Amino acid sequence: MNEQEVLDAIKEWENLSANRENKVLYEARLKFLRDQLANIRGEREEGLKEGIQKGIEEGRQKGIEEGVQIAIKKMLSKGTAPETIADMLDYPLEEIKKIQREIERGH
Repeated sequence: MNEQEVLDAIKEWENLSANRENKVLYEARLKFLRDQLANIRGEREEGLKEGIQKGIEEGRQKGIEEGVQIAIKKMLSKGTAPETIADMLDYPLEEIKKIQREIERGH
């Protein structure tokens, strides 16, 4: 059930509750529906929190990667050998050589 279906069901059960015979059934069903609604809203909130955390982690990782690439470019511009950079940063030599080729092409 989605949130709107639960809200619609609550409204319907409220209308049925006017009949005294249905009151006990109404209250049990209403409790169930409210629990469902709380679960849906809780899951949505949990999903939102997870999404935000994932975005933060991805942003942090992207920032770190950009920082490493800036450092590599600086070291290459100062004449540091790609092999030395790879060893110092524990970074793939082929990636450093790729950055070096980009610098040489003027990018």
